[in-house]
Amino acid sequence: MHPASLIVAALLMLRHPSTRNRITASILLNRAAHDAALSPADREACLNLVDELENDGRPFANSINGASAF
Repeated sequence: MHPASLIVAALLMLRHPSTRNRITASILLNRAAHDAALSPADREACLNLVDELENDGRPFANSINGASAF
């Protein structure tokens, strides 16, 4: 999948914030960041967003463990 599509999908997830959508957006942005088609600046922006989502006031590891309940 093209990295732009992953980024757009992540942004759509964040329009309706929830733990599940934050996790999904983080995964999508992480995948986009590792695509060779992105420039280094775009890659860094995606990874910065992932960091912000993971540090959004709640331990991200606990969110991932709780994701199996969905």
